[in-house]
Amino acid sequence: MKDKIAGYSIFVLSLAILGLWGTFTIWGIIDWNASDPFIDPQITIILLTAPILLAMIVVLCIAAWIGWTMARTPPPAPIDLEDFESVEETSEKAK
Repeated sequence: MKDKIAGYSIFVLSLAILGLWGTFTIWGIIDWNASDPFIDPQITIILLTAPILLAMIVVLCIAAWIGWTMARTPPPAPIDLEDFESVEETSEKAK
């Protein structure tokens, strides 16, 4: 039950943040050249670039983690083909 509450809370919070971010970003772009803008153009730039920066950080951290895992994982053991031949021979003998 606690997992459902946490899941719905995260869902609602993320939609609220997305709605506010979108509203203020679009409002800032529309109001960009106004003589007395409600939202400062510098804040609009931050609202536009912050998600891009966060996305880049997430993607590059995942790429670094994959690279680290690939570098630290030993290669798989080679496949011994004699085992497969013996299985084929036994299946032929069974027929």
